[in-house]
Amino acid sequence: MHTLARICVQRPVFATVLSLTLLVVGIAGYLGLGVDRHPNVEFPFVIVSTIYPGAAPEEVETEITDPIEQQVNTIGGIDGLNSTSSDGMSLVSIRFDLNKDADVAAEEVRAKVALAKAELPPDAEDPVVLKLDMGATPVISYAISANRPVREVYEYVDKKLRRRVETVAGVGEVQVIGGRERQINIVLDPYRMRAHGVTVSDITKALSEQNAQIPGGVVEQGPQQLTLRTQGRLESVEAFGAVPVESLGGREIYIRDLARVEDSESRLTSIASINGNETVVLQVVKQSGANAISVIESTKERIAEVSKELPRGYRVDLVQDQSTYIEASLHAVREHLLLGALLAALVVFLFLGNMRSTLIAALAIPTSVITTFAVMRMLGFTQNVVTLLALTLSVGIVIDDAIVVLENIFRVIEEHALSPREAAIRATKEIGLAVVAITLALIAVFLPVAFMGSIVGRFLNSFGLTMAAAIAVSMFISFSLTPMLASRWLQPPAEDGPQSHHEAESKSGWFRVLDLAYARMLEWSLRHKWVVVLASVMVFFSIVPLAGMARKNFLPDDDEAQFQVRVRAPEGTSIEGTRSICEALAAEVQKMPEVKLVLVTIAGDQQRTTNLGTVFVRMNEVEDREDRAITQYTHMARVRKDVLPKFEGRGLRLSVQKTSNFGGSSNAAIQMMVSGPDLRKLAELSDEAVRRARRIPGVADVDTSLVTGKPELQAVVDREQAASLGVKVSEVARALRLAVGGDDKITDFEEDGEQYEVHVRLEEQYRQDARGIELLEVPSNLPGGSGNIGLDQVVTFVRTSAPSSIERYNRQRTFTLMVNILPGASQAAVTAEVNKILADLKMPPGYAINATGQSKEFSKMGRNFLMAFTLSGIFMYLVIAAQFESFIHAIAIMVTLPLTMPFAILSIILTGDSMNIFSLLGMLVLLGVVKKNAILQIDRANQLRLEGMSLHDATVQASRDRLRPILMTTIAFVAGMLPLVFATGIGSPVTSDSSIALFPSSTRPSTGTLSPARIRRRSPAPT
Repeated sequence: MHTLARICVQRPVFATVLSLTLLVVGIAGYLGLGVDRHPNVEFPFVIVSTIYPGAAPEEVETEITDPIEQQVNTIGGIDGLNSTSSDGMSLVSIRFDLNKDADVAAEEVRAKVALAKAELPPDAEDPVVLKLDMGATPVISYAISANRPVREVYEYVDKKLRRRVETVAGVGEVQVIGGRERQINIVLDPYRMRAHGVTVSDITKALSEQNAQIPGGVVEQGPQQLTLRTQGRLESVEAFGAVPVESLGGREIYIRDLARVEDSESRLTSIASINGNETVVLQVVKQSGANAISVIESTKERIAEVSKELPRGYRVDLVQDQSTYIEASLHAVREHLLLGALLAALVVFLFLGNMRSTLIAALAIPTSVITTFAVMRMLGFTQNVVTLLALTLSVGIVIDDAIVVLENIFRVIEEHALSPREAAIRATKEIGLAVVAITLALIAVFLPVAFMGSIVGRFLNSFGLTMAAAIAVSMFISFSLTPMLASRWLQPPAEDGPQSHHEAESKSGWFRVLDLAYARMLEWSLRHKWVVVLASVMVFFSIVPLAGMARKNFLPDDDEAQFQVRVRAPEGTSIEGTRSICEALAAEVQKMPEVKLVLVTIAGDQQRTTNLGTVFVRMNEVEDREDRAITQYTHMARVRKDVLPKFEGRGLRLSVQKTSNFGGSSNAAIQMMVSGPDLRKLAELSDEAVRRARRIPGVADVDTSLVTGKPELQAVVDREQAASLGVKVSEVARALRLAVGGDDKITDFEEDGEQYEVHVRLEEQYRQDARGIELLEVPSNLPGGSGNIGLDQVVTFVRTSAPSSIERYNRQRTFTLMVNILPGASQAAVTAEVNKILADLKMPPGYAINATGQSKEFSKMGRNFLMAFTLSGIFMYLVIAAQFESFIHAIAIMVTLPLTMPFAILSIILTGDSMNIFSLLGMLVLLGVVKKNAILQIDRANQLRLEGMSLHDATVQASRDRLRPILMTTIAFVAGMLPLVFATGIGSPVTSDSSIALFPSSTRPSTGTLSPARIRRRSPAPT
């Protein structure tokens, strides 16, 4: 590095061009960076979804889920196998070890699912295998309303608006929720069907055969070639009534003789309403890796274009816009970065009192940060909360190397009366190894973060590498741009010749007082070294009680100006019944101040669960609120206290949740699974666990995923009677699914280039109880034929209850206990109580407890950070030992590092914050910052000892020589943190939690207590 500094001093144009090149490359990298809320991370998680129309959860589990699990379970590297079997759908989630390639994992799953297909029922649809995209969440949502039938609104949104938005660059999927699409319904009359001897199968067969368009090949006429096509499509809705159906006696009758043909709409499967008015919601999901801001802005432009063409009476409302949060939080971070840089530069000016010196040091910040953008671009990172947090925290660090080098040049000019050019070369040679050691030790702190395991580690990978890149660039700048500018801009020495270092510094007046006081403190500490050591030991052991007092959470609480109330009505509640409950709840919430809009969605989940609803609440943005005391969390507490009690006694399951989640499909802070073989026993354990968990202080929204008591009407086939009458059980099942369920598409109707599904179903009055359903007939397969057989002859209908869904973990049935925590509660403490409750349950052998979702990642977080701290300490020790060619000196520096932790934890306690991912990151940054002071002191003491100075004098002189750079770098670092400590608004908890752990700890008396005492005991004698 000394060679680089010498070349740059001797060739200033080269140094300038080098710096400008870095800036140009950095700016180009910045312009090419994507913008997103979180880092773009890919995980080897694969989902297999299979639709089995009309099947109950237990059938889905046995016939779909189990065969698929049996096959995929043989794949290597599986970390967890979860599944959910619900009405008509199976979802199997395979979570692989994080070191497995996601594409390879998906291909292996597809191969195994292909083998499992042979075991699946013929009526089941083909399984769909998808990689889980963590970024595939809606980035922007709109509600489209009109004073028209909701079917027309849905038709417009689905056929026109959705297709226009799908062509926007970066859009991966456009989802439509609410409303009903156009559908041709053949409404069956069972009495007419019986009178004519026609079964449901006869009708569906006739519809399929009489509405066909099949390619006929090619007709060659000499040099001409014609495509032959059979035109058998029905051209109008009315034409379906004229489709002939073969009756039992061979007499031909028509559909219109057996049923009504309706140009109607599909069965109501989901509902959306905004502020009490029914609407259709359009949700835009971006592609993996796409620039979120770009996608959102392009979508807004497209919607603005389409809005000019909307039919009269249509209205488009913006429901959710992630760019508001992303831009506000990133703008705040950029603002903090700039403000921190200015404050750090101001510190340099206060110490050196020289504008030129201030500019030299200050230029290191933008040059380092801008160049780091190029590294981020090469690594495929985006501008997001994590990477910009790294850059903001690095502001006070990247200026350190420049300050240390510049201050040493300044000192050499003062002490040796050298020209700025000579001083720049000599000073960089003198301080070079120390600066390299400081930089490498800092990089050693952050690289372990980049390679932590678990989901948290993947998200923080960009933090560690961005910090390491910024620090490495800052070292390069300090040995190229800084000495070159110093040689050109600094003033030559005073005419009165060289002065001692402290005589020169005494010109600043205030620093002389500080320097003398510091010298007296040094003398005292060296005379009473055991007092210093004892005090340090006491500080170190205070970590244990302080850590016990601090709250420990997974993530900080951030006001995103939105939350949701999740409603689960009693099992068997219709979609309309759930709607009335949710809209009544929404009306109560809408009365609260600072509420912008309330969106209700019913059956919006993938399984279209009719008794499940969500009330999404969008508040005014933080800066737009008249009452700043109102936050997302005060409103969530108010809903729990004032609104939810009004709905007690109805058998509802209600929870108030944040809209974002991490590490699981549920938004609950604590999620614990209990697995075992017996579903009834699991139900007992589930109820008992919920009852006990509700007694834990600081909890809310305690619930379980296992829901039983769903009313069910079972068709029990008398197999002997059916066999004697020639009736197949499969025919009975198919007739019930088609005529009662009505969810199977029989054929299509094409009009104006659009296709609409055709379904058959019994009249509603015959679908309401068993008496109407029994009127259906099925064919007999006896030789010679004996007519159709009524269902009442072979089927008995029995009312019973069953679970609404069946969850499994590693092929064992399971339930998940879900618990939210109230503001001020400790997630770690509540989790411990929940674990104790589950451990105290009397579980038979074969039952197990496992953490999932946030709880699983929370437990891994502590272990991963402990490993990161340990590896950082080991790497720092090795770097420092190599620098000083001494294992003892490395220990002298390392023993000072744990003394910062109690101050960090104490600051977290006093500010009411919690120990979470970002505060732990702040503590890790702290380790890299505080060891710098000891390196500078010991490096200077070794130089003075080699020059022949006594041990005592070298210790005192080295500490005083390095007082100014240590104070400058420390205070500059603190100044860079100030904007983060006092930040408010969107995204501020992320940055403030990191800086609060750093702020008081970095200001502790790190300039002269334990390190000088260790110097005196371990410094080598002069040779």
